[in-house]
Amino acid sequence: MRSSVFVVGALVVVGFIACGSSDDGSGFGDNAGPNNTGGTSGGTLGGDKQKGPCEGLECLQVDCAGSPTTTVSGIVTAPNGTLPLYNAIVFVPNAPLDPLADGASCDRCGSVSGKPLVSAVTGVDGKFILQNVPVGKDIPLVVQVGKWRREIKLPSVNKCVDNPITDANVTRLPKNQAEGHIPKIAVTTGRCDQLACLLPKLGLDPAEYTSNTGTGRLHLYRGAADPPSKPIAAPAPAGTPDAMPLWSDVNALKKYDMLMLSCECGEHTENKPPVARQAVYDFASSGGRVFASHFHYVWTQTGPLAGTAQWIGNQSNPENPTGPYLVDQTFPKGAAFSQWLVSVGASSTLGEIPISQARENVGAVTSPTQRWVYRKRWAIPGVLPDPIIPESTKYLNVNLPVGTPVENQCGKFVFADMHLYGGDVQPEATALPNDGFPGTCSKELTPEEKALAFLFFDLSSCVQDETKAPTAPVK
Repeated sequence: MRSSVFVVGALVVVGFIACGSSDDGSGFGDNAGPNNTGGTSGGTLGGDKQKGPCEGLECLQVDCAGSPTTTVSGIVTAPNGTLPLYNAIVFVPNAPLDPLADGASCDRCGSVSGKPLVSAVTGVDGKFILQNVPVGKDIPLVVQVGKWRREIKLPSVNKCVDNPITDANVTRLPKNQAEGHIPKIAVTTGRCDQLACLLPKLGLDPAEYTSNTGTGRLHLYRGAADPPSKPIAAPAPAGTPDAMPLWSDVNALKKYDMLMLSCECGEHTENKPPVARQAVYDFASSGGRVFASHFHYVWTQTGPLAGTAQWIGNQSNPENPTGPYLVDQTFPKGAAFSQWLVSVGASSTLGEIPISQARENVGAVTSPTQRWVYRKRWAIPGVLPDPIIPESTKYLNVNLPVGTPVENQCGKFVFADMHLYGGDVQPEATALPNDGFPGTCSKELTPEEKALAFLFFDLSSCVQDETKAPTAPVK
């Protein structure tokens, strides 16, 4: 390391130039190649021992000699460029990124590819600040949430000042495969919920919707017809394959990263045989992500998931119980969720969440199942015996496989005891998705859809102990 002395009035500024860089008077060092091992890594004042040869972009980190460090700041958003995201990972890689494989795979928190040189996670407002960022031109920056990943190049990073990224479109998640990696998602349709419209409304490029044999990242599968007495097919574009063959075949499921199950207006156990229930569990246990709403509680009533909560699913249970619906703020992500809902205009009261179509099919959760949303004391006369269940759960998260230490868990199963879209059974003429999908989906996110977006991206994220706050990966 060498120093240069500049005199500004009566102020003497000592600028330290990090190893492997050169000072051309422009404020930038020449970008070091990935195999550069010349010099030593930038240290601090006070005679610290040199750390040994620097590597790659490490050689462009500059000691600011007591001045503010070199930082990069910005906001991470959903693909639409407007909805800020909590717990997104932002980092400067010091090695090439490994490809992200399609399909169920173990993704636990604590590490990402690319040997991150500096890293951070976004706060409730989606903001991040990276400290001690390499100085120079075309500095790589990665934004990642689970298998959502986008790498960009910062045209220039000036030393010893903040370098704000003011355009949220720069740091949003990718809209299409040309911009980055997007998880492969299967969505089943049903006449009582419209989960398929969420992703287009979050900014996913319509070109990413294709048939299950296509190369897009969003594939639709048709759920059960309802009602049994006079069946009307679940909404879906013509030619959409049925869901039963997909969820009955664990190898077919494992080609996807995520499975989203829209409510079919009934339990429809005729299309969920035991082999399907085992396949869905095995898919999630191997690293898949499953989102299930309302009557999809049937997946939990037998097998390992049966002990994760007090499942009282019954088609005769009452609907639309009186709120308010509360966010569990006793764990870090729950507290962040509560604040986030207010900040994006999805809630006017801290700790509450809007739900227009709540149901009553889950009582208490069994630790370590994590409750997110709940309703206080309730009873179902003639259905539930005393003692009265004190609280009902509206949204919960289970890391899988059940009963294994979190460091050995790979996947997630989440259940929402509600419909995420207003209305119950959708009239055939207005049910979505239809042949016009995704263009027929509405454009603006409702408060409930914003809440779902937060939970959706959390489902996409890496597996961790939910009692602990998210942390940035280390190099």
